[in-house]
Amino acid sequence: MKILAIDDNHDNLLTLQALLKIFMPEASLITSASAQDGIRRALMEAPDTILLDIQMPGMDGYEATRRLKGNPSTQHIPIILVTAHRTDPSGKVRGLECGADAFLSKPIDEAELVAQIRAMVRIKRSEDALRLERDSLEALVQKRTSELLLMNQVLTENLARLAENEARYSRAVRGTTDGLWDWNMVTGECYFSPRWKELLGFADDELENHADTFYSRLHPDDAAVAQEALESHLSGKTSLDVELRLRNREGGYLRFRVRGQAEWDSLGAAVRLSGALSDVTERQLMEEQLRQSQKMEAVGQLAGGVAHDFNNILTVIAGYANMLKMDLPALGNEVRLAEQIATATERAAELTKGLLAFSRKQPMAPQKLDLGEIVQRVETFLARVIGEDIQLKTHLLPDSLPVWVDMGQIEQVLINLAANARDAMENGGIFTIATGLFEADGSLSAFCGPAGSYAVIIVSDNGKGMPAEISKRIFEPFFTTKEVGKGTGLGMAIVYGIVRQHRGYITVDSKPGDGTVFSIYLPLAADGAEMYQEPAVDQELELGTETILVAEDDPSVRNLVEMVLTKHGYQVILAENGQEVVERFTAHSSDIGLILMDIIMPRKNGIEAFAEIKKLQPEAKVLFTSGYTSDFIQSRGMEDGVELIMKPVQPAQLLRKVREVLER
Repeated sequence: MKILAIDDNHDNLLTLQALLKIFMPEASLITSASAQDGIRRALMEAPDTILLDIQMPGMDGYEATRRLKGNPSTQHIPIILVTAHRTDPSGKVRGLECGADAFLSKPIDEAELVAQIRAMVRIKRSEDALRLERDSLEALVQKRTSELLLMNQVLTENLARLAENEARYSRAVRGTTDGLWDWNMVTGECYFSPRWKELLGFADDELENHADTFYSRLHPDDAAVAQEALESHLSGKTSLDVELRLRNREGGYLRFRVRGQAEWDSLGAAVRLSGALSDVTERQLMEEQLRQSQKMEAVGQLAGGVAHDFNNILTVIAGYANMLKMDLPALGNEVRLAEQIATATERAAELTKGLLAFSRKQPMAPQKLDLGEIVQRVETFLARVIGEDIQLKTHLLPDSLPVWVDMGQIEQVLINLAANARDAMENGGIFTIATGLFEADGSLSAFCGPAGSYAVIIVSDNGKGMPAEISKRIFEPFFTTKEVGKGTGLGMAIVYGIVRQHRGYITVDSKPGDGTVFSIYLPLAADGAEMYQEPAVDQELELGTETILVAEDDPSVRNLVEMVLTKHGYQVILAENGQEVVERFTAHSSDIGLILMDIIMPRKNGIEAFAEIKKLQPEAKVLFTSGYTSDFIQSRGMEDGVELIMKPVQPAQLLRKVREVLER
């Protein structure tokens, strides 16, 4: 057991040393004659408890306590303040505020000294054990979470492969995509489905159902490959799955994937061979383009920060989740799983926006909305956030309260406030959201905004409340009153950042035991613009036929955008950097109806590339995308008035925006 004694009086230290030798011989005493030296010794020796005299020159015991408790390396060491004023309660109050754990009064009673030290050491060792156990549990949870994520990834990949195989089999059976063939190797009879012939550009009656029909159209260089694959399969060594080139009606060669399965009689002789033929020409061209682009791609500049990378990842996850929802049966369990992925991705996207918002770097997508409708929209989700033991009440002004806001960010504000209220009502309570109209004229001392009309959201709870010193710091980043591991200190900073980004104001009124009230003031929209109406969920997306030049340096996002656009009828030309955008546009300028382009790309950014394109064709239309923060975008020369859609973006949102820009 190590005890650190800090006292500028040498006689006091000698007396303490003598007492400990008599009453606590197992203790090892470390002494220091000043607060500064004592703090240094505490960091070096890591004692089990600290005896700290209050009255010392230079730095007193209160300040030393505050510094020791503020340092992560010493904050868990119990501090016993030694005072000469046994009857003065103000000193003890001040000591507790600084973080002291116990007090001893001079002259020191031996029994009380021993009892205090032993109690503090027991408490410290118990807390150390609890922290060790908590850290072990957190490590175990993190490990298990990683394992579950890996299992989920494997399961997702397996499901994707299963869906692909089932789809391929279904198409082959229906004869709509793959061409089917059947060869009776005993009689020589051969059958090619109409789709088989259609893939080569012929009608059903224009090609004979004969084996020579296949071999006569086979590319000469592939004849040996086909024969080797056939012999290997018939000998039972390999499956029949080979890519071959066949001549089409125009005399050109298309690449096909030929698959088949033989049947053997009881003697082991092959008697039948059946299979399917798939046109993979386009896929092969795309793979060649991808391989070529990968060869040419140099080590580019970093994507520009966590927000950009994370938004790209969320774009891909949300995009494929929504694509799955479109393709899966509406009542199947799989579509509900896809919906859960999409919903979780939306929440992650809102969290990213919130984290950027408190630094006021998150670009907004403001719309004119009714504040009451926003509250109603998020009400169900708030009920899940606060839990069943807390009652949610809403009192909404019946009149419309039009405001220019980013709906997702305002929802994030309400969610954060609800989570804060839940933590303040550990035994249940009432969480209330009300809306109203406020005319600022200087009469409300707590409101510091300019005069004008404001829509107000009042969020209150009847929880334990906060003292004034906490209320003053509630919006500081990383300030939290929660114990270690239960709070990041970012929730209320995010709320403040979002409100200020909307040119609004937020106040807090709270007292211990009387609950907490947050009031959010947002400028009332006074213009004549119509209220935004969210498109119906089941609104059918309009198909297109135009050619779109897609420029995106992230391959996952690029592949997703290409899939979404081509699935809805558009022709897509791909580019990976700003220089390629200019080159592709120069080569296909008469065909391209829209450029869908990331702002930050290698070689040339989107702003520079579009400036060159406008010199070639001033009427060219562009829709920019970005996952970067607003200050980063503006530093690259982004002009006001250009069309911009921020990542992460849902496929339906992207398609509507593309259609909107094309039809202007």
